[in-house]
Amino acid sequence: MGNCPVEKYLECCSEINDRFSFDLLLRKLLEEGYEHEMAKDIIIHNCSLSLLVWQERIHNEFYLEITENDGMAEDLMELANELTKEHLAMVNWKRYWEWK
Repeated sequence: MGNCPVEKYLECCSEINDRFSFDLLLRKLLEEGYEHEMAKDIIIHNCSLSLLVWQERIHNEFYLEITENDGMAEDLMELANELTKEHLAMVNWKRYWEWK
């Protein structure tokens, strides 16, 4: 998204209900040269945040650990892995009943 202005990032993120979206937006703002505090303030001023995002990213100050070069945060990677395992387990269970 390189030279895309901050307004473009914020247009699609007026409501942030998940940590994935928050991390992505924060990372984009960091890439644009904003410091962590300023990026956080821009998000707070322009976006409605869910309680989970507020607690896990703002209150716990996890946003300070995010860098523009990071991949997915470790807590989100664990969540994605858990959801994938649950999905695969459901698919396998469904197939078991279809075979009977």
